[in-house]
Amino acid sequence: MAEAYVQMTDTILHDEAELEDMVHQKEVLLREVHHRVKNNLQLIASIMNMQMRRTHSAEARSIMRGLQDRVMSLATIHRELYQTAGLSDIHSDELLTTIVRQITNMAERPDRRFAVRTEFADIRMTPDQAVPLALLVSEAVTNALKYAHGSGNAQAQLWVLFRRVGETRAEITIGNSVDAAAPASSVPPTESETMAAQGTGLGTQLISAFAMQLGGSVERADTEDSYELRVEFELRPLSSAEERNTEPDPETDAD
Repeated sequence: MAEAYVQMTDTILHDEAELEDMVHQKEVLLREVHHRVKNNLQLIASIMNMQMRRTHSAEARSIMRGLQDRVMSLATIHRELYQTAGLSDIHSDELLTTIVRQITNMAERPDRRFAVRTEFADIRMTPDQAVPLALLVSEAVTNALKYAHGSGNAQAQLWVLFRRVGETRAEITIGNSVDAAAPASSVPPTESETMAAQGTGLGTQLISAFAMQLGGSVERADTEDSYELRVEFELRPLSSAEERNTEPDPETDAD
């Protein structure tokens, strides 16, 4: 009986070690996929930048600049995924912090600064929800920075909040200050700013699409001194991602 117990214990420990090794290999492969996708997206953005330099149309440059910004946002998301992702969960606070910081750094210039406030709860999410959330935040923050203005000489305000609502729901809020009575700037707008001010509606459509992927809907609050966008949605249990990762491959089973 003692020998049988020892053999059983050794078998369990051996099987557990094999499972841990398999999980580690899958994590390495998953991160390698995100890394390669990120590199390819950065290459695409570089090619677009080369083409913009050859383009003489202000409208074409503005459109390509918007597309390039979205490609770079995707690259940032995949970079964070391969740096922080496991097989079944992603730390949303780490992902959103990096995305907001990168977008605001790109938008700031000497004559236009932003006061940014962020509050991100440490909510672990499945990749299926973390990716559309990151894309939604990227698009919404980019739009907010276009129209953010401070009152008088005050800095323009931007806030991005992500918090739990009850046990199984979460809410993302993106807002910016506005000043309808602000005088026109003495600095003439650039060509890209002029085109951006005209708007295409693409950003609004994308935000709505990402909200649908999250399983929520967009709510907007517009006042005299602020504009705010909110999306509340149901958090998917991490077990759903774990079950997907452990599902047998039909092709492998058929071999």
